Amino acid sequence: MKFFRRKPKVQKIGLALGGGGARGLAHIQVLETLDELGIRPHRIAGTSIGAVMGSLYASGLTGKEIRDLVHQWQTPKPEKRHGILHRHDLRRWASMLDPSFDRSGLFKGEKIIRFLSDHIKCTTFEALKIPLYVTAADYGDASEVVFKSGDLLSAVRASIAIPGVFTPVERDGSLLLDGGVVNPLPYNLLQDECDLVIAVDVGGTRHADEKHRPAFFDTIIGGFEIMETAIIRARLQCNPPDIYLKPDIRNVGLLEFYKAEQVFRQSEPMKAELRRNLKELMRR
Repeated sequence: MKFFRRKPKVQKIGLALGGGGARGLAHIQVLETLDELGIRPHRIAGTSIGAVMGSLYASGLTGKEIRDLVHQWQTPKPEKRHGILHRHDLRRWASMLDPSFDRSGLFKGEKIIRFLSDHIKCTTFEALKIPLYVTAADYGDASEVVFKSGDLLSAVRASIAIPGVFTPVERDGSLLLDGGVVNPLPYNLLQDECDLVIAVDVGGTRHADEKHRPAFFDTIIGGFEIMETAIIRARLQCNPPDIYLKPDIRNVGLLEFYKAEQVFRQSEPMKAELRRNLKELMRR
């Protein structure tokens, strides 16, 4: 009688990429680690910058290729006056940020979407190599909107519509805002469909005292980020993911993409943490 060793079950791994502006460049560290380990996510869910990174990766780009794109994507350091980019300094951001004269937001976000369309090479969710969920918030009824089919780029554009920063997006009769308003770390969308879920929280650390008081714009954005942090904390207590990663990223503002190397340096320890956690869970 022959005995055959039972093949191990293939784990369906879900990857949730949270919002956080420039700090979301840390997601690349996770993508590169998965590539090095030969792990292909079964599903990806992304909010805001997580939707941007998720769409690039789900379209077939590797983590390294996305890192290379960031070097093209980086903008020079702008000058600030009173916490808001001065109108003349917007010229230095022209490569990625297009000023809006609509009172609902500072930027249109159209250049970011054009940049993505040049590299994703996919116009619909159905054309992606890895299934992707993208979150946004409905301004009208305060509900979460989850996109997983149809037009891809308009969904990503809606997901990055940070209130006051990017203008809202109209789609299917609704006015949509950044997904972080309702679900800043959408790992819950993956838990019923995956055996193991990795959630990457790129919320930053704020510092303020009497000598370092935030300016007007920083206070508004900081308030939005505090709200996101509160949502994530509440969900982690009730229903945590299998692996929760939060790199210690300090002194990186929402739009400070010129600090990419600083983000990579500060988030480097997360790669070893992910390897360690995956090894532990796989052994079980």
